[in-house]
Amino acid sequence: MKKMRGKPDLTGIATPLKDPTAFLEGGAGDVADKAHRDSSKSAAPAADEPPVPTVQKLFRMRWDIAKALKDAANAESVPGHRVTETEIVERLLKQHFGIE
Repeated sequence: MKKMRGKPDLTGIATPLKDPTAFLEGGAGDVADKAHRDSSKSAAPAADEPPVPTVQKLFRMRWDIAKALKDAANAESVPGHRVTETEIVERLLKQHFGIE
């Protein structure tokens, strides 16, 4: 026989800023809630540069080259910063073609 679960602890959930019955007064609660959401969005840091568009490429390469690429990515990774295989390939291609 299964035991019934207890009620979940909701103390960590913030209470809503608007009154649940505010919709009856013409949406005044929605305006207050929207102002709060807009202020939290403006606090986010702005990006310095726009994102660079990327395309997806699929390459088939020899096993030994793929293993060397994977090992190099693992060797270059340090705690707190992971180096991906894509970053290594991009760096090598930029160097080969003289980009940037």
